[in-house]
Amino acid sequence: MNPPLTYFSAYLGLFAALSLGVACNAFLDIGYGSFSTEVILWAAVFAWTLRVGWKQQGSPQESGQQQQKIVLILGFVATVLVFMPLWGLPRAGIYLLAVLQAAQNCVTTSRRQLHLGLLVSAVMVMFAASHYRADWTMLFYLAPYVAAVVFTLVSEQINRRAEDLRQVSLGQPTAGGQGMAIAAATTTILLLATTFYLLTPQVTWPQLFWRYGQLSNIGLLGESPGSGGAGQSGGEGASGGAGSDGATDGQNGPGDGQPGAASPSARGWPTPGEMRAAADRPGMPHWQSTTIRQLASLSESLQQSLAPVMENLEALWNAIKEWLQKHRTAAWLSLFALLLLILLGVIALLLREVKVVTWLRTRYDYLRLGLLAQHASGCAGARQYYQAMERLFVIQDTPRPPAANTREYLAAMTQFRPHLQAETSALTRLFEMARYGRATADAGDLEQMRRLYRQLFHKLG
Repeated sequence: MNPPLTYFSAYLGLFAALSLGVACNAFLDIGYGSFSTEVILWAAVFAWTLRVGWKQQGSPQESGQQQQKIVLILGFVATVLVFMPLWGLPRAGIYLLAVLQAAQNCVTTSRRQLHLGLLVSAVMVMFAASHYRADWTMLFYLAPYVAAVVFTLVSEQINRRAEDLRQVSLGQPTAGGQGMAIAAATTTILLLATTFYLLTPQVTWPQLFWRYGQLSNIGLLGESPGSGGAGQSGGEGASGGAGSDGATDGQNGPGDGQPGAASPSARGWPTPGEMRAAADRPGMPHWQSTTIRQLASLSESLQQSLAPVMENLEALWNAIKEWLQKHRTAAWLSLFALLLLILLGVIALLLREVKVVTWLRTRYDYLRLGLLAQHASGCAGARQYYQAMERLFVIQDTPRPPAANTREYLAAMTQFRPHLQAETSALTRLFEMARYGRATADAGDLEQMRRLYRQLFHKLG
């Protein structure tokens, strides 16, 4: 199925994802001071083209195709005259991909095209994140990108479900309700994903790359001395950066013997000094520079505040290790006893699930009540036979509900076993007479209940 796309929130999420994808690539050249201008120009292009697609309201029109051709022509000219001379391959290929997606935005009127746009944004982001000039400061754009993608997918799903409900009912979903649902679902998904990521065993939890994949400075939050971060030229001049970037992009990245690669010992949170050095890079946006400085100050204050706590925790951990070394035998015995208790609990739950205990109890009931007639007298004896009948039906997956009376339970017992109605009805009637009647059960009543119980036992096997 390829349902039409008419939801403004989905177009808004796609705009954010594409703009942030381009921002990640523009961030690689942040040292040249054109980052903000480049991002604003691309955002304007994506906003215009996505507005063209949204105005068609899920139905492709001739105007959208005409504007798509205009964007393709302008994009081809920009690729030949600007992108290729300025960056060369493969960077120019990423911007060409952005041009093609901008043209595709003009005819984005279906769910499949929305997902294609998100895929293109993911390709741009992965290219930027794997570049050797990427570092931890790019997380200011990568983290919002992840949120934008989740928001886009969630908003499309919720709006489509709301449209389906509107078509089959008389109700009209409200924009406020849908907005709250989208915000709640997006927040929940992001929180769960963050929680699962933090719980995943890793060398250090900020390590964002896979050991068998393409390395990147983004996964090494602490920079080693001399490492090349975003904004460092790496052999490019301010005027010749465009022409020489094609050559430098062909160089090896971190881990391939480059002097600028971060060493394994640098893994971890960046120090406050490294944060402030990153904030002072040329071309860094003012808001991002201010935020990094505030993070550096916060990191310093936290380190100073938590230093006594960490010392106490370290001392406590050392004391625990010393105690374990002195009482190793007692610790192992305690652990073994705990594991034994857990195993016994699991066995008890398993036996309860397979009804082994109940099955053994029914055999004991038949021996004591059915064969030997070792029952109490009066009402207590009638209750014994009725409870023995209940246990027979527990084995048959028909337990008595806690709130069910005898008549309701009788209906449940005979619903799928009509051949037992005579015995169950007679035994239930005798129990009711002994339990709720004026006269207590005599020996004849108990003998009759014994005979009925034995019949039920044989018929149920």
